[in-house]
Amino acid sequence: MTAAAPRSGRCFNPSGFLFECGIAAWSSIPISNDPFGPLRLRFLARCADQLAELKAAREGGPSSGRSADDPLVRIAHSLAGAGGTFGFPDISARASELERLRIGQADAAETGPALDALIAEIERALD
Repeated sequence: MTAAAPRSGRCFNPSGFLFECGIAAWSSIPISNDPFGPLRLRFLARCADQLAELKAAREGGPSSGRSADDPLVRIAHSLAGAGGTFGFPDISARASELERLRIGQADAAETGPALDALIAEIERALD
């Protein structure tokens, strides 16, 4: 397997420790040797599903619910915690910002760009 051109980022080594590396490092670690590999793949699959929900929310315009039962708060909260855990700190940061804004009842002018930033970050991770 030939590795793609390296891009900088944060990765986990087979022991699970975060370190700076290129994307090529991900492909050089066989999933069978990476104890978090299957979990990271499941996280990315879940991101793909949640990406569709986030895009639908963006297309639907601002919603009236901005409480703990708000679907955007639920998705953002989930991504904020799991993103950092599985080596996707940028997804975590964008999701945390969206969650903070939604719980704080920010208006659409503030939450729209945060939602767009989260969508873009997930799309980058899935590429």
